[in-house]
Amino acid sequence: MPRYGASLRQSCPRSGREQGQDGTAGAPGLLWMGLVLALALALALALALSDSRVLWAPAEAHPLSPQGHPARLHRIVPRLRDVFGWGNLTCPICKGLFTAINLGLKKEPNVARVGSVAIKLCNLLKIAPPAVCQSIVHLFEDDMVEVWRRSVLSPSEACGLLLGSTCGHWDIFSSWNISLPTVPKPPPKPPSPPAPGAPVSRILFLTDLHWDHDYLEGTDPDCADPLCCRRGSGLPPASRPGAGYWGEYSKCDLPLRTLESLLSGLGPAGPFDMVYWTGDIPAHDVWHQTRQDQLRALTTVTALVRKFLGPVPVYPAVGNHESTPVNSFPPPFIEGNHSSRWLYEAMAKAWEPWLPAEALRTLRYLSSVETQEGKRKNWGVLCSFPIPRSPPHLSQYEFLFP
Repeated sequence: MPRYGASLRQSCPRSGREQGQDGTAGAPGLLWMGLVLALALALALALALSDSRVLWAPAEAHPLSPQGHPARLHRIVPRLRDVFGWGNLTCPICKGLFTAINLGLKKEPNVARVGSVAIKLCNLLKIAPPAVCQSIVHLFEDDMVEVWRRSVLSPSEACGLLLGSTCGHWDIFSSWNISLPTVPKPPPKPPSPPAPGAPVSRILFLTDLHWDHDYLEGTDPDCADPLCCRRGSGLPPASRPGAGYWGEYSKCDLPLRTLESLLSGLGPAGPFDMVYWTGDIPAHDVWHQTRQDQLRALTTVTALVRKFLGPVPVYPAVGNHESTPVNSFPPPFIEGNHSSRWLYEAMAKAWEPWLPAEALRTLRYLSSVETQEGKRKNWGVLCSFPIPRSPPHLSQYEFLFP
């Protein structure tokens, strides 16, 4: 499902950047950490854009091996101690250093400096065209730096990794031990096939509609950007045809008229008893998206589904492209501008005619926790947060084993 979005996030003012960045260079202690952060940001952007390279490639699962990241980190850290001279670093100095780094990264100019280096690395490594590098760094940098501040750069986590358990507790990749209720889980019942002549249900499955508001017929379907067939893609060479009226099998998403034609043609194929709609509504322009763009896609396509499918019950789920930045689904304790509350509330309002009150409460509480908050590309999972607990209206069994 993954791929890539135009202006900076309007909800995140950038007063420091607007006033220019010609001031002092910032605290010297931030310089090496800023370079590391910028490299990490550039690599994260490469992951976000990687799915756009081949839009029709199937999604792959990437299970986290128990001997993966944690084991590699603990092998590498002793070498880093030697390289950076951390052997004589004391716990109070370490915690003081990372406290200063955290405070420094709360200041807009320092976040902007990290982003500036990340843009240069993105261009140097040829991760994307320069305009895409600049837009996606500006879109991602605030949220990613905030996550790093709450996770790998927190004094307890960082110093626990660098100096051992006597100076902190590194548990970014730790496993959870979840205590289940004393009441045993009901035993599983093997499915039994329906008897001959039993009633049959017809279910319509919709997924990955990916409406591109900026789709433009005749533009280049093989442009330099991760997503093409749109305003800004330019014209194709004389030897190649441009984007088609209904769409193009290339690095392109769909115009609204194609979705309207698809949904209007489902009537003769019905009737359907229910619809499963598994998300991914917006386009793949992940370097150039605003919250307003995502909400427009949500409300526009939801209205189309309701218009053409009428009273048929629809059961929607949240795709990884619904948020911006893409794959960004912070844990529920993250509040304010960095939370996903803006998206969950809009979904609950748009889907209220379809979902019962209990489902709407779950949506507002955690959204699709089992599908999005556990994705490895969702960097929000780096935040140190407690073992997942069920919403107030669900038992722990219902929450863990839906």
